Amino acid sequence: MRARLRYLWQHNRLALIAFAITLTLLVGFGVRTLSATVYWMNPAHQDQPLAGWMSPRYVARSYKLPPHVLGPALFLKKGAPPKRRSLDSIAADNGVSLAQLQSRIDAAAKDWRAAQETKE
Repeated sequence: MRARLRYLWQHNRLALIAFAITLTLLVGFGVRTLSATVYWMNPAHQDQPLAGWMSPRYVARSYKLPPHVLGPALFLKKGAPPKRRSLDSIAADNGVSLAQLQSRIDAAAKDWRAAQETKE
């Protein structure tokens, strides 16, 4: 095995380096994908009650809502560049509480899910 690696290093150094980088990226993205899948498949992370630290993206994943449904519920403007904001800052900017945001998101999720069931 060492002799094979030594030969590859001496004669195909760039190919061996490219292979090592590719393998490292493959493992990294695989672990990331697997960990995200395990996290979001856990029922404890689905339809979580809102917390101030959450971002719109986190809420979208937790409630499985597309941006065109979640955006209006969170007072986000269509076509505006995405910003990394917490629900606390969104609520403060719009003069509402987290409980009011929760009720808006619950209503949007209920309406969207009902519309999806009628399509099926």
